[in-house]
Amino acid sequence: MLLNINFDAKENRMRLLLLLAVFIFMAAEPADAQVSQGGWPLEIPALRARGVPEMRMPRVNNKMLQQKAMEREAQNGRHKSLEFAHGFEVNFSPATDGLWINNIQGYDVWQIKIRSEGAYSIHLVFDKFHLSKGSRLFIISQTTGHTLGAFTSANNKATNNFATAPVAGDELTVQFEVPAGQDGTNDFEISIVNHDYIGILKYNDRQPTKERAGSCNIDINCLEGEPLMDERDAVCRIITSKRIGTRTFSEVCTGVLINNTAEDQKPYIMTAAHCIEEARFAETSVFTFNYESPYCAPLFGDPGNSISGSVLRALSDSLDFALVELSLIPPPDYRPFFAGWENQLNLPSSTASIHHPQGDVKKIAVDMDAPSISNFGKDYTPSGFLQVKRWEAGVTEAGSSGAPLFNQNKRLTGTLTGGNAKCDSPVEDYFARFDLAWEYKSDPSGQLKYWLDPLNTNTRSLTGKRFYSGEEFCMAFTNLEHYDEHQNVVLEEAGQQAGYWGGTNSLNITAIAEKFTVPGDEQLFGVSIGVGWIQLVNPLGNSEITVKVFDGNFAPETLIYSKKVPVRSMVADAMNFIQFDRIVEPSDTFFIAIELTSLHPQDEFVVYQSLRQPGRENFFWFQRNNVWYDFRQVNREGFSLTNVIELVACNVNAPSTDRPLVEGLMESMIYPNPTQGLFTFETGQEIFQDAVKVYNLLGKEVNAKFYQFREKKIEIDLSGNMPGVYFVRFNSKHGRISGKVIYNPR
Repeated sequence: MLLNINFDAKENRMRLLLLLAVFIFMAAEPADAQVSQGGWPLEIPALRARGVPEMRMPRVNNKMLQQKAMEREAQNGRHKSLEFAHGFEVNFSPATDGLWINNIQGYDVWQIKIRSEGAYSIHLVFDKFHLSKGSRLFIISQTTGHTLGAFTSANNKATNNFATAPVAGDELTVQFEVPAGQDGTNDFEISIVNHDYIGILKYNDRQPTKERAGSCNIDINCLEGEPLMDERDAVCRIITSKRIGTRTFSEVCTGVLINNTAEDQKPYIMTAAHCIEEARFAETSVFTFNYESPYCAPLFGDPGNSISGSVLRALSDSLDFALVELSLIPPPDYRPFFAGWENQLNLPSSTASIHHPQGDVKKIAVDMDAPSISNFGKDYTPSGFLQVKRWEAGVTEAGSSGAPLFNQNKRLTGTLTGGNAKCDSPVEDYFARFDLAWEYKSDPSGQLKYWLDPLNTNTRSLTGKRFYSGEEFCMAFTNLEHYDEHQNVVLEEAGQQAGYWGGTNSLNITAIAEKFTVPGDEQLFGVSIGVGWIQLVNPLGNSEITVKVFDGNFAPETLIYSKKVPVRSMVADAMNFIQFDRIVEPSDTFFIAIELTSLHPQDEFVVYQSLRQPGRENFFWFQRNNVWYDFRQVNREGFSLTNVIELVACNVNAPSTDRPLVEGLMESMIYPNPTQGLFTFETGQEIFQDAVKVYNLLGKEVNAKFYQFREKKIEIDLSGNMPGVYFVRFNSKHGRISGKVIYNPR
């Protein structure tokens, strides 16, 4: 397509060919984890850093470890945890290992390098962890330069254990900085080095299919997840480090943050017992919130919202549930929601589960039928499980164990133990019954009631809740819609590639910006940028981007904030969160800009964008020769762009959880279309179920199931009918509204 771009009368007209290309590259997880305090490690002069010892782990064969893990999975009775790392037990400490470098900018610095050849990522477990006041700990990937930390005395826990999230690559540096002259030799010991043999951070090396979660999985921010936007924020990914017998390893599971009758923000997480079998495993688990794509597309989220460590409160092997209490309350910027629950046996009319299959970004599975009471296996409580017979949308996989099962009232009724469901056969998943776990045993360590009903109210149900309010009420905002597709938008001039609209280019576009409108007295906490492509001549070089915030109604006008970000700290094909180092208070309409002038001339950096057809709203501005341009106004065809940017703002008003997709009174929309059976019919007016009919091409009414869950939306299930084209008709008081749907079952 040709776009005629007119910058202004003083410049020559240029005809620019806009091409689209989607680049898929390896993605590692971005920096920051475990409520780190931010900042960057001190730069150590090369001459003084010579001689830092490298501790090499014994060589292992990734393919052999993968095969053994698959064999164990086959023996584990359909559990859906995902084993991904082999653990080496070590004993490294600042007292006996590594190298101390004295008096670097007022700090004494200890360094040690750890290498496990062939590891896709490495994560560490610490014992005797008690950082002294003023000290800072960083974990630095030698492969990518990505950094975790700083961890400080604020991360100390009564258990004296600490675990980190994975960092990409097979070599890392641990850097510990203490105020000069202060003794830090006994602040911790590194006890386990975990070697990732699957590739938990990058999908194209993932076993056994070399794919991320199966293609039938549905991102949580798709339309199917819209009714559960609060419950979404209760679900977390769990990484556990374990030693059972002679074997040390790590697993991925899913968990859910739940409310209690005292409503005191006690951060209880419920998951499966086979995920956290012992108290020591709870102490070194890492819980990650908001690991999700910002919209309905498979894009790696940012895993920075993590908390290390918990205390085991209750457990049952035979019913397969575990309740742990996090080491701290998730902070406001994590946007935590404490899920509600029902503790009596009322079989739901429909259910949904939110989970992390293969450790991937958050997904949703939906069943529009009632589950049945069932057994799971001979070692488990008879009739102790709810069986989902068939998922209408989505599925669960390894890594989904512990995932919550929500009923039609959006309350927790069970947690995933396992099953047979997979993409090509989405049948038979089993969830441990919440009502049985309520008072399963008389001892508090074997029941939920003691912990979740501390007031002894004997209530049968509790509504979920967000506790933060006012300046601490935070939400995420993006301009992306369900129809968008992220891509690297290539810029061509005279038949030659001139770079990218979202980044590096040869046409003197020096900055790009995204327009936001957030009414109220919002306070910006940070932004997450979807990076599509990075190429650095020197992976540890000093190329930077500058993130800026401008006030302005029609273009970026008044600069109110600026922060430089090293490109080496970011990763491609993923969201990268950048926390602001002070409160930023813009006007209602403002712009998030990315300045490109501090990139090395041979380095490349590109932000993902979505090209929109004429008529769609534009949010993209760009700066050329110090002048800002509205993209839609300078291309004659009227195309629009939006950047893949998500904003985290606090002191905001809670948004409606039912944003309509259809505005016109007599308009309608059907999605997904084509459908495999279940779809949504939405109109611009209230729908009455008895006024909706479905017909085939011959005009004959067919049997369909109807599920009303919003006043202007209705779920329709065509399962059992012949594949083909069908028509939905709604006889409203304002006239007939029709829509066509293609039914193509599996």
